[in-house]
Order: sequence, then structure tokens, then C-alpha cells
Amino acid sequence: MSDLNLDSEVYKLIVEQLDGAVVTDKEGRYIYVTKSWEEYFGTTLENVKGKYVRDVVPTTKIHEALITKRPIIGIPIPLRAKDNRQSFCNYIPIIKNDEVVAGFIYIIFNTEKKAVEFSKMLSKMMDELNYYQEELRNLRKSKYSIDDIIGDSDAIVNLRKQIRRAANSTSNVLIEGETGVGKELVAHSIHDLSKRSIKPLIKVNCAAIPSELFESELFGYEYGAFTGAKKEGKQGKFEMANGGSLFLDEINQLSVVAQPKLLRVLQEKEIERIGGKESVPVDVRLIVATNTSLEKMIIDKKFRDDLYYRLNVINIRIPSLRERKRDIRLLADNIISKLNFQLGLNVQGIDNHVIEKFMEYEWPGNIRELQNVIEV
Repeated sequence: MSDLNLDSEVYKLIVEQLDGAVVTDKEGRYIYVTKSWEEYFGTTLENVKGKYVRDVVPTTKIHEALITKRPIIGIPIPLRAKDNRQSFCNYIPIIKNDEVVAGFIYIIFNTEKKAVEFSKMLSKMMDELNYYQEELRNLRKSKYSIDDIIGDSDAIVNLRKQIRRAANSTSNVLIEGETGVGKELVAHSIHDLSKRSIKPLIKVNCAAIPSELFESELFGYEYGAFTGAKKEGKQGKFEMANGGSLFLDEINQLSVVAQPKLLRVLQEKEIERIGGKESVPVDVRLIVATNTSLEKMIIDKKFRDDLYYRLNVINIRIPSLRERKRDIRLLADNIISKLNFQLGLNVQGIDNHVIEKFMEYEWPGNIRELQNVIEV
């Protein structure tokens, strides 16, 4: 087969396949226009040849593209010269040996039919994207949401407000509250309402991690970092939570050896795997919870004050059950409803006399204790 000789006529045939194409000289003057361009603007090449494009089409961007030597893509223009519907135009500088030698303009969708077809295709793609994003969000969504916070007392109304404010922020959050008040529920609710909700929420119980394993659990390790290390290495919790949130429960149990290591991550916004040679940047929002006063621990030299101030940017204190006893009936009804579903029962509720007894009790174990009592 002989090679095809691409002469100027062949180039013209190629250009003519495009919608509304224009070739200019390096100064932005018309050299050539396609038949579709003539139909689009209602004029001919003879009428515009040698003229500056900006004198014919004042909104053109070709001169800017020629000066900057950079393409300008997708600029809206009227779909027809005399109506309000829009098409899009691309302006391309033609460069040889780092010098501009010509300009090229072409219109996308010079007919309404093509624009409508593209709009339908784009709409379908957006619907599919939204569907898959929702599926991903469902796969990664928080275990709990703000709807799981039961109660209508002033304390709970205020707590919901605090959660929403925290969700709209990117700052670290310190959640304080007694055992059994629902600190994990609040942490999940903050993540679920935040812009990070499509990304993971990773939970770590600091009380369950021995101090010697803290680094490998949170930062991960490379192969050969220590005896027994996995061949493929291991990703740490910070990397797993990248783009999302990391919930450190019982932060008060974090050892004094681990505290400065966590502080460094918060300061540098990067981690280094054990045995690794490079730092890995991480974008993680930290939500931590404690059931004891960190301020008292600072006085007792058990918690670093510089770490405390890094963590306590947004502070949320969860009220104890004895501070919101008016919510007990709602909580009890909700617990019974869940148990009915889980156990296949049909318990209708709790006698008023029992509720009165519940109201007299102080509930040191809070909601967790109430749930245990009802379940038994």
C-alpha cells in the first residue's frame, strides 16, 4: 500500500468535517473558514478573509490564546448568531519551534440537535455518577447518624446544634462525657453530616492498643520493619482514614510514650511508616473522646498540654442521663422498638409506674445501663 500524500486539499477536507472551524494567521486574521462556519454566521470567507477575528466576532478569545500560547477551551457562544441558546468554542494556538504560526477555532455543537444530544448524554452520565457516589456513601457511611440521638430535652436540642456546627467545621473535636452517654454516636453523627462523609470514618480504641503497638497500628509499617511483619507491609489507621475522619475513643488511655507521636502527626500532617524512608501526607480530621477530665490529667502530668490544645479545638460535652431524665421515656420506647425488631418480639411499652421508678434512679451507667436494664 502506498503512503497517503496529505496535501492541502486533504487538510481542508479534514477541517471541513468539524463544526464551524476557522484558521487564522499568527495575528488573528481570517485565513480560512468552513462551510458550516459560513452557515453559522451567515457570511462567506470572501467577506472576512484578512480581517481580524475580533472585528467580526467581538467576544472571540483567539487573540488571547495567540498571545498566551495556551488553548482556551469550552467558551460559551450563542447556538445561533441571533438567539440566546448557547454552544461552545475552542481556541487553539498553533505552535512551531516555540513560536505561534497560526490560530485554530472550532465550535462544538453548531446545531441544536447536537447540543440536545450532548445534554442528554451528560445528564445520563451525571445521574450515573450520583448513583455510584450514593452507593459509595452507603458502603462507607457512618454506623450512626444524628437521627439516632433520641430526646427532646433542652440538653439534647443543644447537643444536636453543637454537632451540626462541628460538622460544618474542619477542626479537631474533643467529645467529653461519662461512660455510656453515647460518645461514639456523636462522633459518627459529626462525620455523617460533614463534607467528609463519603470517605471512611475509622475508629480506634486507645485503651485496646498496647503502647508498643501504637505506631504500627496508627502509622503502619513496611516489610521487614520488625520480626513477624507482613510481607506486603501494613497500612495504618491514618492512611485508612485519609480524606475522612479518625475517631480515637478513650484518648485519656493513650500512653505518655504515644502522645508526642500523635502530636507530631497533628503538627506536620504527615506520617511515617515503621521501617519506611519517606513521609506520607495525610488529610484526616481527628475526633477524640474521653470519659475523664484531660485538664485534670494535665495537672497530674498524665497528659500533654500541647496535645490537649491541638485536640480541644471544638469541645462537645454530652450530658449524663440524670441531667436529661425527661428523655427517659423516649429512650425506653426507642430501645424496646429496636429489641422487638432484633428479637422478633412485640412488647408494647413500659408501664408508667416503671417509668416513675426509672426517673428516681441516677443511672451512673447512663444510656448503656438503661438499655441493659430494659433488655434483661
